Amino acid sequence: MKFRTKTLSGSFLAGAAAVLLAGSPASAGTDVYVDTSDPWNSAAAGFAAEGEIFTVCDNRADGKRASGRIIWVGSDASYNIPLEDTNGSGNSCARKDLSIAEGIKVTVEICVRDGANGDRDYCASKHGKS
Repeated sequence: MKFRTKTLSGSFLAGAAAVLLAGSPASAGTDVYVDTSDPWNSAAAGFAAEGEIFTVCDNRADGKRASGRIIWVGSDASYNIPLEDTNGSGNSCARKDLSIAEGIKVTVEICVRDGANGDRDYCASKHGKS
């Protein structure tokens, strides 16, 4: 009797695993959201895997701009795409529509900088997947 119970349990587990694997997508993307490392979260950047949208936002009225970039390695080249929110905090964020193949690892970085040529400060980064 115990042998039969084990066999049925094993069959059930194998069947459940097959259903789970068959029902999952080949590669699901991972959204990313990252704030600058300063205590005020002066800027933020995000990547939405659905639609491959990269966004950079200035969150603090401090006279600095939000300076972000997204980095990935494709089958044909390496990409390092900058994006800055230069219209001040409290306004719309900067946004860029991208075309990244599914399943590619992306790195999203955000910093603040004083003007177009200022040093990048309080940088932080996180990883996701398209």
